[in-house]
Amino acid sequence: MEQENIKEIVVDTYALLAIVYDEVSENAKKVLEAMRRGEIKGLIPVTVAYEYIIHWLRGRIPGLKSIEEVTTYLKNYFKVIELSYEDYVEAAKIKIKGDMILGKAEDKELRSRRLSIVDSTVIALALKRKTPILTGDKDLAYVAMKENIGIIW
Repeated sequence: MEQENIKEIVVDTYALLAIVYDEVSENAKKVLEAMRRGEIKGLIPVTVAYEYIIHWLRGRIPGLKSIEEVTTYLKNYFKVIELSYEDYVEAAKIKIKGDMILGKAEDKELRSRRLSIVDSTVIALALKRKTPILTGDKDLAYVAMKENIGIIW
């Protein structure tokens, strides 16, 4: 998927962690740079912020020294989207459907996987906002593509 006409994009935890370790693809780097310049708005559901903070608390995110730095980073670089009850209902439906999609995947490795709850909220937000997703997460990308959501990585 090309980035030319993208105004906003949902960013997954996988991408946020890849940024820390400089493991993002060239395509993702271009999108991230456009986000830094304010040309593309990076959206993260509150569940992604939650998961990122857990990774920081477990010592997996070097460079950020305090919880205040973590929350400042997330709030300054991304728009954290609160989810409604209805959003969680949709995410639950996506989780069940996504697990079925993964169970029927051609790739044997994907067939043994399940969509995480956080990933289901990423897909729900992307569907609601009609935006692509920035991720390198194979499970999430596979289900999202089956739901006709663009993936950038």
